[in-house]
Amino acid sequence: MVNNNRNVIIEDINFDEALRYMGYGNQIPDDTTKELLLLCAKQLKEAMEPKFTYKVFDLVDGQIPNSEFKLEGKAIANHLENCEKVVFMCATLSGNVDLLIRKKQITGMTEAIITDSLASAVIEQVCDKAEEVILKDFKDYEHTWRFGLGYDDFPLEGQKKFLEILDASKRVGVCVNSSMMLTPTKSVTCVIGLGHNLKVSSQKSCDTCNFREKCQFRKEGKSCGR
Repeated sequence: MVNNNRNVIIEDINFDEALRYMGYGNQIPDDTTKELLLLCAKQLKEAMEPKFTYKVFDLVDGQIPNSEFKLEGKAIANHLENCEKVVFMCATLSGNVDLLIRKKQITGMTEAIITDSLASAVIEQVCDKAEEVILKDFKDYEHTWRFGLGYDDFPLEGQKKFLEILDASKRVGVCVNSSMMLTPTKSVTCVIGLGHNLKVSSQKSCDTCNFREKCQFRKEGKSCGR
């Protein structure tokens, strides 16, 4: 088992991704929106404390030996087919971001929506950076794309045990409430499979994208190229 936790530096927020969360599609934001994006991005960067923690386990017959956490569901079984190891990862932007969004919901919903969308984009950037760090230690392995808890038939009820295994509350300040929602809200839990001759790609497709139901590119028969 390998485990670690790191802070992450995000210099440039992915505005294009934030605009996708806002439903802009191919539309170009007006000058007022651009100014608000810059303002909200500045405030978000001042508030956030991006960090992640992870552990790497050996897999035997699709499960972690001697672990109380079971990788349940057909989707995760297919995702981890031929994998020899599995990465448990949790990333967050910190509770200060939740506080910033709540304050903006009181003072102005437009800025609240923009900040929320920017934060959604940034947490994906944090996950991307975390993945880069993790995979440096496993250069001889192929890897799957990140599979989130609660996706498809991978039970969301596993959040509590997943976080306990990562000691996420202590390491990065992430907990789960009675509704199985993560706190802070701009947090992610996911697994990545490592192995050889994998059947699952390292890149998500439109079919596996969490944004697919609202994506303007997809509605127009296009792809964002991610």
